[in-house]
Amino acid sequence: MSVESDPARSPERRRRLESPAWALVVAALAVVGLKSLFDIPGAKTAQDTFDLGFVASTIGAGLMVGAFLLVLLMSRRLPGRLTVALAALLLLGVLSAASLLLVPTRAGFLDQFEVTGLRDIFGPYVDPTRGILTQAAQLAVGFAPITLLAVMVVRPHWFTLERIRWVLLLVLFGAVTHSGIAWLQVAGVVDYTFFFKLPGGNIGRASGGYFHPASLGRLLIFAVFILYVAGDRLRIRPAARFALLVILVATAVVSTHRLTIFCVGIIVATMELRRLPGLLRWARGLSPRVTVPAGLLLLVGGIVLLIRWGPFLWERVRFLVTQIGSLDPQSKNFIRGRGEIWFELAQAWRDAPLDVWLLGLGFEPWNSHSDPIRVFVVWGLLGLVSMAAIFTVLWRTASERMTFRGQWALAVLYLTAAVFAVTQKPTSYSYFMWLFLFSHVMVVAAYPRDEPVPDAVRNGNPR
Repeated sequence: MSVESDPARSPERRRRLESPAWALVVAALAVVGLKSLFDIPGAKTAQDTFDLGFVASTIGAGLMVGAFLLVLLMSRRLPGRLTVALAALLLLGVLSAASLLLVPTRAGFLDQFEVTGLRDIFGPYVDPTRGILTQAAQLAVGFAPITLLAVMVVRPHWFTLERIRWVLLLVLFGAVTHSGIAWLQVAGVVDYTFFFKLPGGNIGRASGGYFHPASLGRLLIFAVFILYVAGDRLRIRPAARFALLVILVATAVVSTHRLTIFCVGIIVATMELRRLPGLLRWARGLSPRVTVPAGLLLLVGGIVLLIRWGPFLWERVRFLVTQIGSLDPQSKNFIRGRGEIWFELAQAWRDAPLDVWLLGLGFEPWNSHSDPIRVFVVWGLLGLVSMAAIFTVLWRTASERMTFRGQWALAVLYLTAAVFAVTQKPTSYSYFMWLFLFSHVMVVAAYPRDEPVPDAVRNGNPR
């Protein structure tokens, strides 16, 4: 019998693969935690650029896929339902390749998008070849953590909350860092990078170390979610966690990004609703020697805040409420011009050939400003079905591994992402998808359905 076919050699080969696979998992998790800090250096532009954040995303995706391949070789089994999600991702890649080959035959249809005189909200027209390659790369990098979830299915004891706690702390540290930059922008110490154009002039909007406040908002949404889901398992004192929550919510408000404020509000409201009875019991158990000074401190802090920042905050609130564009779906200013984009895309698709309906264009000729519309424009009806399959599989894979409290948190995560997708494009934002997919790991680790991992496994060898 040859050495390769000797069954006795298989366990030894698997043991040799385990250490490098674990090392790749650790490195990938480190990139997940540190990614937001890599986004700070460099010039801030509206277009995707080759910067440290891009490099970190590419390296992180490679580490995740590498770990998955090693674990696949080691375990010799597919990761259950997630195999369907991986197959759907491959199908989207095939659709992108097909669109790339069909570009010459679609020249007549694509010409209508290369027009001038459209408002800035449509974005610049994108060359089809470049656009298709960009969308395919965003898909590969953004959804790479699905392979990390597949590793979790095969090696669940590698992903205990004790082990991923440091990743969560790094994400929170990045959110606080960007929040600090945002407040320095508000104070006039750091220049704004994004402005709203108004009849009376431009108004700066706090965006932290990013170009657009929506990018800061994505980080704030998941930081707030982490604080609620991981809770005391982060080993942060309750008072410090509450202070962090206040800072993150306040930063969302001063960014004036309405969707971020709404999504953060959804998380706070739904998670507090679940824990309200426990909070009331905790408050009743506090000593007056604690509650009275704490109440006075909050009162004094609120007064100082109103005196120092009151006029500025009021101006932001007024701006937030009044500068929303029209709410009439028939108006070109519907949701600040997004309705005009959606109307123009609908007009274009009335005469689209069958292959465009089925396969999409492979890219966005205009900025769709809505994720379901973007997926349809890029990958067609088959793309919508594939995305639905991916998220259905993700939900079922994660929810069956957690308790009801975990399922509640997971439902909040999906609700928030769905609301964010109405006028944003989360599946095209790599770090949004990283944090969204990693949140599945976090919730499973925080609320596991099975018995806790023994201490010997938790603190010992990862195998």
